[in-house]
Amino acid sequence: RVDQYLANSRNVQQRIQKYYRKEAAVLYPPVDLDRFHVSKNRENYFLIVSTLAPYKNVELAVHLFNKIQKKLIIVGEGDDRARLEHLAGPTIDFLGYKPDEVVREYLQNCRALIFPGEEDFGMVPVEAMACGKPVLAYGKGGVLESVVPGVSGEFFHDPTVESMEDGLARLMAHETKYDANRIRHCAEKFSQSAFEEGVKEMIENLMKAP
Repeated sequence: RVDQYLANSRNVQQRIQKYYRKEAAVLYPPVDLDRFHVSKNRENYFLIVSTLAPYKNVELAVHLFNKIQKKLIIVGEGDDRARLEHLAGPTIDFLGYKPDEVVREYLQNCRALIFPGEEDFGMVPVEAMACGKPVLAYGKGGVLESVVPGVSGEFFHDPTVESMEDGLARLMAHETKYDANRIRHCAEKFSQSAFEEGVKEMIENLMKAP
């Protein structure tokens, strides 16, 4: 008897259709873009911000950065941290939980965000793009609706070290060509004001319905 299902991505919209046989409207979740500012600082590290749980697939990035010996900083806590730290080599740092303002600084100063898991939507890639930073993401889930290949990042399409390495190589080859302001523009459709307008429009349309 639901009047209107709302999904936070087309990815979830398709799942609602598959399991409930119901049509859902897509309303992307709001990201507080005002907290983030475009930064052209680029320190020599890549960044992961994630809960450390197996389904987040951080292990894949650990194996890759062990192989290529580039700097990776991992911010976040979780039950998988001890195992991942045991696997990690000297170029990978685990910082644990950090408050929002510290996370923002790392986002604004990284070379790129690494997003190795599949999520319904994925807020952290949008936050990175709000800072003008490109994203290397696993090409499944909601991130397909936020990251624009060649503009705001790159995808890798298989959950393997080889596929991820290929995606990172493409990102690094384009690194000097990414435009921070264009990347920020990709994030702006997920703003709080866009969300509020979307909610308002949906409610008004439902109120007009017979």
